[in-house]
Amino acid sequence: MKKNLAVTFLIFSMVFISCDQDFNTIGADLVGDEHFDFDAYSVQNIKAYSVSTGEVQTNNLPINPLGFYNNPYFGETKANFVTQAALTAVQPNFGTDVKVENVTLYVPYFSKLISTNSNNESTYVLDSIYGANKESKMKLSVYENGYFISNLDPSPSSNFEDEQRYYNNSTSNSGTVNFEGLKIGHDNAGNIGTERLNDSSDPSENDQFYFNKEEVVIYNTKLNTTTGVLEYVNANGDVISPQTDVAPRVVKARLAPGIFITLNREYFKKRILEASSNVLFSNNDFRQYFKGLYFKMEQIAGEEGAMAMLNFNNANLNINFNSKNTGSTVVTPKTFSIKLGVNGGGNTVSLQDFTPSTNYSSSLSANLNQTTGQNANLFVKGGKGSVVYMDLFGDDLLNSELVSGPNGVPDELDEIRKKGWLINDAYLEVYVDKTAMSLNSKAQEPERLYLFDATNQKPLVDYSFDTSVSTNSKRSKVIFGGIVERDASGKAVKYKIRIIQHINNIINSTNFNVNKNVKLGLCVIENIGLVSNRFYKIPQTFVIGPDIKIFPVSSIIAQQGVVLHGTGSADIEKRLKLTIHYTKPN
Repeated sequence: MKKNLAVTFLIFSMVFISCDQDFNTIGADLVGDEHFDFDAYSVQNIKAYSVSTGEVQTNNLPINPLGFYNNPYFGETKANFVTQAALTAVQPNFGTDVKVENVTLYVPYFSKLISTNSNNESTYVLDSIYGANKESKMKLSVYENGYFISNLDPSPSSNFEDEQRYYNNSTSNSGTVNFEGLKIGHDNAGNIGTERLNDSSDPSENDQFYFNKEEVVIYNTKLNTTTGVLEYVNANGDVISPQTDVAPRVVKARLAPGIFITLNREYFKKRILEASSNVLFSNNDFRQYFKGLYFKMEQIAGEEGAMAMLNFNNANLNINFNSKNTGSTVVTPKTFSIKLGVNGGGNTVSLQDFTPSTNYSSSLSANLNQTTGQNANLFVKGGKGSVVYMDLFGDDLLNSELVSGPNGVPDELDEIRKKGWLINDAYLEVYVDKTAMSLNSKAQEPERLYLFDATNQKPLVDYSFDTSVSTNSKRSKVIFGGIVERDASGKAVKYKIRIIQHINNIINSTNFNVNKNVKLGLCVIENIGLVSNRFYKIPQTFVIGPDIKIFPVSSIIAQQGVVLHGTGSADIEKRLKLTIHYTKPN
């Protein structure tokens, strides 16, 4: 094993040397095959097949999509979002003679600061925005949510003993919950508010909303108590006239790009600042009274729309107001904040409506053979999409016996185990079917695929061993891989995933707990750091192996997809393959 350990040490030494670099060459291997002057073996028996995920659990995701994503091959996804809200301070005292200046909602995008000039104006590049035109216009509406999102399942079969699961079809009548059901007034009789809260005269905040890459600039303002209008003021606090004069304005704050919209101040004054004390006594009481916010996206004529991945846990909802403290005549400016997302202790649900294309549906149905696993194509798509499962070494799934083939005849894995190979490298390669993906001229293929232990629903040992990092956290664990390799035109060629330790354990370990040839899963992943799991609505069943009830949460978040060459592809050179580099024992 000395050579095996030496190679492993070399790999991780190179990782540490490179940890401060931003890996701009997508898919570049830190250790190329030419460094291994050993024998190589191509595994002959691999079963690989795609399965449709169906509905998937989408409550309390760490990241949530919002908007529209049209993939010409796979179909179109529309993503709305609903979240509970929480008071930052319970039993608040808002004072007397309350006058609300404005109510602002800010949800930052994932972005990277590029530069800042002498005027403190910053330039950013956005990350995790998808679509042919990332600044395509859409209609955004924010409503008060009227459906209480429960922590526990109230159904008779559970009786509040199990976690309540919400699935990504909850906007429709066929879903578990119809979040867009009856309209509500302030009596919370239905599921969505009657009033659109983002009713600003600025269309970029509602009817012409888009994912703006510019920084958010907030200016000093003052409420005109006579007209009720919020006015810009200069450095002396004097109202600027005319209000269109930009030069005298005073910058109060600069924020990274994000959703920044104003909400109806009278609505929040009545619902929050003038609410009875009993509903503000605790957050449990508050959530029964104010059940949160519903973010609804709609397409507008001539626009395809775009989709952003958002962390609503970082959202800020601020009610800015003036009031007098008890016993005082002095008017004091104040801000009361409301938290959104799970950081406020509440629940969220990502509402993803996916309309598959006819081509995707028919192609997926034609490539579901689990018995032989020799399918021409494999399909991986996030959200309500598809995932690939594979059985390495054929029918030897879960078997660690030395003689395990049918009728006691040694199979491929048994023969390899007998040889006592020292494993130097092992990697899985999956090639993109460029012919199928030619329909995707407007949609870029996923940046990363994730290979995982599907039997135990956990990362492979190689994932855990890889401590390499990048300045872009999504591209950490570059040795483990799965990062797309693109050609000169920017189109995806293949994905390569290194599984040295996993294969070494299967072949050489005598520990029954680690040498099992488990079923593997392959899926699209939005962030390599998010590898927790959520439930399928209907568990997956297999010809070989136990049912699978859960799969990676990051695949539920991601909405991109790619068509891959399977083990039965007509293009033999591009079939899914597992290559093992080894040294023969002396």
